[in-house]
Amino acid sequence: MANTKVNEPELLNQKLMQPQKRSLMWLGYAVFIWSLIYVIPHLYWALGGTIGISMFKASISELSYWKMANLIASIFLAAVAFLGFALIYLKRPLVIRRLLFAITLVGCLLSTSHGVFGIIYRIFQVAGVVEVDSDPFNSSKHAYVLWDLFLIEPWITIEGILLGIVGLFCLNDLKKKKVWLILYVVGIMVGLITAVLGSRFA
Repeated sequence: MANTKVNEPELLNQKLMQPQKRSLMWLGYAVFIWSLIYVIPHLYWALGGTIGISMFKASISELSYWKMANLIASIFLAAVAFLGFALIYLKRPLVIRRLLFAITLVGCLLSTSHGVFGIIYRIFQVAGVVEVDSDPFNSSKHAYVLWDLFLIEPWITIEGILLGIVGLFCLNDLKKKKVWLILYVVGIMVGLITAVLGSRFA
């Protein structure tokens, strides 16, 4: 009976952690699938495909490094796809785990701030508050603005949010969770402010 009483707190803690572990597992899969979906078109364009290029500004797809940029994006997104799994299953060594947390934090901050600013900026362009290449917004001439508003920027935003939630669920200590949330909010604000000032590092 004594052993049972001693183990009760540990058993209770394990029961409380089970839902978080299941949620973390599904979040890891979500990051993997969400990132991998975007790898496919980038890899297709890197290999010379042309379907879907109309979603972008013509001058961008005509750049000499267009294929190389998409190849790099494919590799980067594939790495992000496995990042969620790495955080879930890689428990040691501690140095590598901390490095993964740092990469995840930077990734979620850049993605979220980039996406949020992009959505707001494109809304202003469509509403006529901000001009598009020194011209008023025209749906037929500036179709890429709509693609950016309704597809690309929301995708990037969701990617950042997913990474942020995965990082949060990987932390078991309440204080560390609070620090993570503070860094997440402050980092996004810094990203948005720098974007408004014209230095869009995100």
